[in-house]
Amino acid sequence: MKKLFVLVLLALIAGVFLAIQLARDPGYILIAYGNYTFETSLFALLVVLLLILAVVKVLLSLLSWLNPWRWRAAKRTRS
Repeated sequence: MKKLFVLVLLALIAGVFLAIQLARDPGYILIAYGNYTFETSLFALLVVLLLILAVVKVLLSLLSWLNPWRWRAAKRTRS
């Protein structure tokens, strides 16, 4: 329990430090490929990456749930 409390406290301190740094200088990301450019702040890029990660995780869990090989294996173990 103490270890969890310390980890949560450290995560909160790191979050506050990161928020202060991003408020001072939000960062600038420029990605250029051919004729295309993508400009954003560091915080916006991190949010988009986290959203993409969450969507991929949900899709992979749905695919594993809908896997027909899993159903066949479950039928074999029941028989």
